[in-house]
Amino acid sequence: MSKLTKKLQVLLTEEEVNLINRIILSEAIEFNQRPISISAFIRDLIRIEIDTKTEDYITFDKIDIKKLKNK
Repeated sequence: MSKLTKKLQVLLTEEEVNLINRIILSEAIEFNQRPISISAFIRDLIRIEIDTKTEDYITFDKIDIKKLKNK
């Protein structure tokens, strides 16, 4: 994996940000650790999602792409 990073913008409602903060703080208290940043939390969520879906989507058929083009 490359050490270069790209910045992504994520748009969240105020309520979603508050919920994320609560989750982060709850986990920090539960594990007696410092809270992580929202950015680190979102990055971890994305990495988990990529890890769970990568195997399914690494190989795709040209036929599947043609089906998308025809929609």
